[in-house]
Amino acid sequence: MNWRLIFGVTVLALVFLFAWSILSPVEAPLSESPAESQEAKGNWEEPVVRVVERVGPATVKIETTREVVVDQFFFHQFQQRQGIGSGVIYRDDGYILTNNHVVANAENITVQLADGRSFPGKVVGRDPLTDLAIVKVDATDLPVAKLGNSNDLRVGQIVIAIGNPLGQDNTVTTGVVSAVNRDLLVDPKENRYLEGMIQTDAAINPGNSGGPLINQNGEVIGVTTAIIEQAQGIGFAIPSSTARLIGDQIIEQGKPLRLGVLGGSLTPALAKSIEEQANIQLAVDRGAFLTRVLPDTPAAQAGLQQGDIVTAVNGQEIAGIRELRDLVQKAGFGGKLTLSFYRGTTRNQVQIQL
Repeated sequence: MNWRLIFGVTVLALVFLFAWSILSPVEAPLSESPAESQEAKGNWEEPVVRVVERVGPATVKIETTREVVVDQFFFHQFQQRQGIGSGVIYRDDGYILTNNHVVANAENITVQLADGRSFPGKVVGRDPLTDLAIVKVDATDLPVAKLGNSNDLRVGQIVIAIGNPLGQDNTVTTGVVSAVNRDLLVDPKENRYLEGMIQTDAAINPGNSGGPLINQNGEVIGVTTAIIEQAQGIGFAIPSSTARLIGDQIIEQGKPLRLGVLGGSLTPALAKSIEEQANIQLAVDRGAFLTRVLPDTPAAQAGLQQGDIVTAVNGQEIAGIRELRDLVQKAGFGGKLTLSFYRGTTRNQVQIQL
């Protein structure tokens, strides 16, 4: 057997196969052609452009000034601090939805429209518990943003944010709904949470606060409100369902409907933990556990106290604080509620008029 001949043929075959693999066209089924890539890009860009064209004119810049006290050795010096936020026109007769923290304690408010017009603004009402506020300008026939149904949101849905981050007017960012129904602790001392928040990775920076978070249909499904400074790609927005409810109440009544309590939902696991840490015996392991009763509210006037556990409203058992708040909203202004609650091991009832 001629081993040299066999070796030579094998080498030639390998060289031929290598050359053929280089020169032959190779199909890549997972890659897109330039035309397909451009089409996909167009499919993504066009809805965003339409949304910005529709909602951009209804997004405003809010500039504020407030007086603050600065300690200078033994003297107090007053200084003017400027702030910048965003807002969204809620009604065409000049009502604008924004964040409470954007306009809280502001002495002067200037609202700048996307078309360049500016108006002095006046606070109609504020709600620190949801971080929402309504500002009014003296103008009519303004462009209005439509509020959508935030209850229909799905994780992964594309969203667009418009605002004025760091004073940069009418900035647009995009992202997705990262999560829904997030509870965000904003005041540990008062145990105050922003509840049911929308989490998004759309870029949100200082100055975006109060601006709209929008779906691909051009509907506002959230009001941007907070970021986590130590993280990237984690921003939050107040759901439009909450914004619509509080906004309407402020416009119609001058303030939101409140029972006047802060608290959480008592669960069997939490009840056990409280009993072990506080060395007490709880009468129940489910209900709305009150951590604070706000002064000058229906709850305070009815005599509710910190530590009370509300277990039923109008005879209907509740499992937590959200159910209590939902029933308060259902009763409405002037509504009457009968609350069953435990104080220690004693069961009590009280009637409250909202």
